[in-house]
This record gives sequence, structure tokens and C-alpha cells, in this order.
Amino acid sequence: MKYIAYCRKSSESEDRQMLSIDAQVNEIKAKAAHEGIILDKIFRESMSAKAPGRPVFQEMIEYIKQNTPCVLYVWKLDRLARNPIDGGYINWMLQQAVIQEIKTYEKNYFPNDNVLLMSFEFGMANQFIRDLSANVKRGNLEKLRQGGWPGAAPFGYLNDKADHTVYPDPERAHYVEKMFKLYATGSHSVKEIEQILYDQGLRSRNGYQVRHNIIHRNLSNPFYYGIMLKHGKYYPGRHQPLISKELFDEVQMALHGRHHSKPEKHLFPHRGLMRCSDCGCLYTATLKKGYTYYYCTNGKKNCEQHKKYLREEKVDLLIAGALTKLQVDPELIELAYLAKKEKTGQSQEYLQRSVDHIQSQLDFLRQKQSKLLDSHLSDLIPEDVYTEKIQALNNERIALEQQKNKLLNSTPDNPSSTLERIKELFLTANKAKNDFLKARDDKKRGLLEILLWNLTVGNEKIADVSFKTPFDLIAKTTQKGDFVMLQAR
Repeated sequence: MKYIAYCRKSSESEDRQMLSIDAQVNEIKAKAAHEGIILDKIFRESMSAKAPGRPVFQEMIEYIKQNTPCVLYVWKLDRLARNPIDGGYINWMLQQAVIQEIKTYEKNYFPNDNVLLMSFEFGMANQFIRDLSANVKRGNLEKLRQGGWPGAAPFGYLNDKADHTVYPDPERAHYVEKMFKLYATGSHSVKEIEQILYDQGLRSRNGYQVRHNIIHRNLSNPFYYGIMLKHGKYYPGRHQPLISKELFDEVQMALHGRHHSKPEKHLFPHRGLMRCSDCGCLYTATLKKGYTYYYCTNGKKNCEQHKKYLREEKVDLLIAGALTKLQVDPELIELAYLAKKEKTGQSQEYLQRSVDHIQSQLDFLRQKQSKLLDSHLSDLIPEDVYTEKIQALNNERIALEQQKNKLLNSTPDNPSSTLERIKELFLTANKAKNDFLKARDDKKRGLLEILLWNLTVGNEKIADVSFKTPFDLIAKTTQKGDFVMLQAR
């Protein structure tokens, strides 16, 4: 007769209150010693028993077959099986007296016992795990509906174990925004972004380089702009977004081939920023004998400007001349700042009404989502229609919340701080020309992408230039040269 023991504990919630494996071993040894038995072999396993396929369990089965008959010690019957296949096999081996006896802490089982009793106990163990799985799924679904994330936090976030939420990882969250912005430019592949972020200090939680396959997966995850995707369904999240939805959509267009921008082998700072005044096509660039030239791409095949090449040095001077439109006398800026500071007061009330209006729209939107969910649960609308409509409502909610946040962030409790930022904006525009002329090529392009909206060139001159908001307002102010207009800005 061989005397063996099987001790198992799962890392899953099914065994949360179960004795550790060492504790089970100690209890079983004490029970065997009390009965004058020395155990021949002890099998230890850390794995769930809810499905067949446990390697140590199979090893024990083979041992029993080769050393029959055996007496099997186990802490409780559910340590042996929580699924009907393994439970049925143990029950059959006991009936055939291959297992002579099963000893548990509570009772003993023999070959001649009523088979219904053991089958009932194995059935209870199996039903427990089925109920637990259903409850976990139900709890996870409810957490998703309430805006929580039921699982490990995505890259760039951390789990808060205290209140079971996720929050931005202070060491890595800013790298998420960086990877989206880099890919949105169309000038970097995912592998290049991997190296760029590594050079800038990005490491995994284990200190390793974050590989391009992880970056590629992150670029498709709507979690970063506030929407949670789980099992093919979308849920609005309560977590703090790391990027805007506009940036996410721009990256998706690049990922899915709606526009393909190949990485540049040579950096041409003004390529793609200028258009031809005659045909409207973009200007491109080329290297000839060590010099950079810009010219119209002549995409419509009817442009005479295509034959005129501009040296990069001349383009720099033309753009610098256009940036003079942003220059304002620093003394005038200071006077306007002081005058405007005296008139701040009633704008806060208007702002609050705007915020309240957006909030009422958000409340109405949540009511629509709730009614839509009720209709879906009542089988009044099919799954595909529900998914499409709930996604549209989620997108609308994200847009409204971003508008609300912009309003709140643009109006701090101290209005003077807003005026300080406006004053700094004017001073930044004032020195844009000098900063542009002094900058390296990569810095030049970054500065122009911030300032310029449209730049057209014709006959080797600037035909027209328009600036992005709010620099377009500054340009209009400088053209009027009006103190009252400057004060109004």
C-alpha cells in the first residue's frame, strides 16, 4: 500500500481563503503521523482546477496507476478537482479500488460508499467555480459600465489598489503622448519611435526597452483618450485621458493607410509647408551639389512655377519676412496688458453659463446612453446597432468633456494669470522671427508648425501667409497698429 498526498492552491480568487500549500502539507503530515502513517510521496501544485490539464495532477494519476492500490490524503475534496472530468476520473478510480481510500480533514471516502455522495461534493465544487466565474464577469461588466477598468492598468497607467481605479503613471504617462505625436507626424516608423523614446529615457517597469510591438499596440488603444474597449464593446472611462481624441484619430488614419508619409532620409524643414500660388500644389525639396532647393511639385501638370527653384537660404529670408507681421512694440504690449487688467470682471459669469450649458448637454447624453442600454438589455435593438450608437454617443461625450475642460482651464480662479499668459504669448510672437533665424532645421519646422496655417509662394516671393490661432489675431493687430484693438485681444 502506497500513501500519498496531493496539495493544491490556485492564485485565483477561488482559493483566496484556502490554506497555503505548506499549511496543507503540515496538516496532512500531522494527520498521517497521528494514524501511524509515513507518506511515500507528496504532490504539490499551484494551479486552478476549474479545467482539465494540470501537469502535477496527471503525474499523480500515473503514479497511482503504477503503484496501486494507494491511499490518497488531501485537505478537502475540492483540492482534487473543480471540473467534472477530473472529478469523475477520481470517483471511478475509487470505485475500482485503484485508490483504496481518500482521506480528507473532514471525512474519509471508500470504494463501497454511495457514489452519489462524492459525485454531489464534486458537483458542488464545480458549481462553485461556475458561479464564481459568472459573478466575476458580472462584476467586471458593471465596473466597465460605471467607467472603471477591471484589470491590469494599460501602459502609461498604474492600478490604485486602494480604490480599484487607474491613474497616470508619473514616470511613463508623458511618453504615451510623445509616441502618439511622433507617429502622427508621419515622419517616423514605430521602430524609430522605439529608439527615440529609449534614448529619451523610456523604460518598462522592469527596466527594459519598450519594444515597437508594444508601442504599435498602444497606438491603437482608445483607452488613452478616455474610451475603454473590452470584448468588442466600448465603454466611457472615468480615468484621466493622456491624449485628445483628435490626436488619436490622426494616428489611426496613419496606421490604417489613409495617408502614408515615408520617413525622411534628409530633413527639409520647409517641405510640405508651402504651396504654389498658381496651381495650389505643395512645394517639395531636393539636394543638388550640396545645396537645398524648393520647387512646386506641379501635380496638375500645368504650372510654370515648377521651373523656378528657390535656395533654402532665400526661403528662410522670405519666411522671416512674413514673421515680421507678428512683431509688436513691447511697450505697446505692456500698456495694453495694464489696461486690460483693469477691465477683468464680468467675463467669469459668461464663462460659467457656458460651462453649465455643456454640463446640461452631458447630463442629457448620459440619459440617452442609459435608455439605449435598457433597450439593448430588453432585446429591443440588436447588438450591432447598440455598439454603433453607443460608440457615437461616447465620442460625443468625449468631445463635450474636452470642450468643458478647455473652458475651465482657460479661466483660472485668478484672471490675472490668464492675462499673464496672453502677455507672454504676444512676447513670444514678437521674437518669433529672431528665434526662427537662429534655430536649427528641426527646430525651425517645429516653430513653423506652431505658427503657420498657410503659406503660398509665387514668383519667388511670399504671395500670402495666414497664421494659426491665436497668432492670426496678433497679426491682424500689428497690421492695424491700433492700441484699442491690441487691448481687445
